[in-house]
Amino acid sequence: MKVSIIVTSCNYGQYIERCLRSLLEQNFDRQHYEVIVVDDASTDNTVELVEKYKKKYSNLRLIVNEKNIGVAASSNVGIRESFGQYVVRVDADDYVNSKFVTFLSDYLEANNGLLGVACDYIKVNDEEEVLGRFHALYDPISCGIMYRKDFLVAAGLYNDDFRHCEERELRARLKEKYRIDCLRIPLYRYRIHGKNKTTQLAEFTNFAEKIERDYLGNGSTLKDKHVVAIIPARGGSKRLKDKNIYPVLGKPLLGWGIESCCNSKYIKDVYVTSDSEKILDVAKEYGAKSIVRPPELAEDKVFKMHAVIHAVETILNDPQEKKPDIIVVVQANSPGVMAVDLDRAIEKLFNYSKQEIFSVDNNLNQNAAFRILTREAVFQRDLSTNCGVVETRDYDIHTLEDVAVAELYLKG
Repeated sequence: MKVSIIVTSCNYGQYIERCLRSLLEQNFDRQHYEVIVVDDASTDNTVELVEKYKKKYSNLRLIVNEKNIGVAASSNVGIRESFGQYVVRVDADDYVNSKFVTFLSDYLEANNGLLGVACDYIKVNDEEEVLGRFHALYDPISCGIMYRKDFLVAAGLYNDDFRHCEERELRARLKEKYRIDCLRIPLYRYRIHGKNKTTQLAEFTNFAEKIERDYLGNGSTLKDKHVVAIIPARGGSKRLKDKNIYPVLGKPLLGWGIESCCNSKYIKDVYVTSDSEKILDVAKEYGAKSIVRPPELAEDKVFKMHAVIHAVETILNDPQEKKPDIIVVVQANSPGVMAVDLDRAIEKLFNYSKQEIFSVDNNLNQNAAFRILTREAVFQRDLSTNCGVVETRDYDIHTLEDVAVAELYLKG
């Protein structure tokens, strides 16, 4: 047996048939793969529906837990009972492409030393309408990663204590020993609905913080880090006079970025570095602290990072200011930057021990919306090699035409 697909389900009867059809009609010899459904003490019609499919498909197996034990423990039950060389989890409310098993298993076979391989995924709603495409390593989810079973068993499988974030815990525990690759083909469909585990925010946060303490933060959590935002906003714009404080939907352009930073879960202080008194007055009005930029750092051809370095040095040399651990650099003329995107990037920097995270567009091309850096990375002379990205929808404002487009975007 080459591949075992593990499906855990608790009261997902309304979705599981769609999931099973996609798994049992793979473009792969049925003699060489199996589907194991582990029902975690459902009280709906899940078991009845799976039994119906078992009559037609000989490679479908069903395990029913006597009591609810959670997704991590249920996954381990399925893996231990599996016969495949490779194992992959698929949530009962999701579904996959017909070449899902073929592509992932072929990739692992050709790259024998890997722990596993993920694939890109597409988020869909209950009507299966596409909500967007996502990179599985930059925006990871719990399923759609095919693992070598022997490596997984040797590592101790999932931690049964984790009812949420079990995949994150596994990756954090194994990141120094094994590697997971990503196949840039969207073979997985991740359904978004009101019952997703990640909507249970309080429990999810508790498990995420435990991972930070135990594996990723050397005993500290992200909440222990002092995170600051720096917004460079010089006054000498030429194409659009006073661009950085030009009104966009009645709010100065700079105000949009400051408000997003202030709405972040992690950013403690927001600084605006500028050579313009008008800009610094607006910054103060919106709750930011001021750093006066020297004239030589406000010329056209000066690199933005030189102004950022000056700002960080100013903060570090001020005994009244707390030393920052993480610096968030936000572009002043990018009103579409959202607090949730900044928080995702900050979490990724901390959780994956990166030096830098920068924003990219939906084609994965770098945009200038923001950069998140460790304090040490601000001062390094070379580009970061240990870096990651977060996909954002954003744009720059340089002209009146850009303002018109931005206003339409910001209205909805």
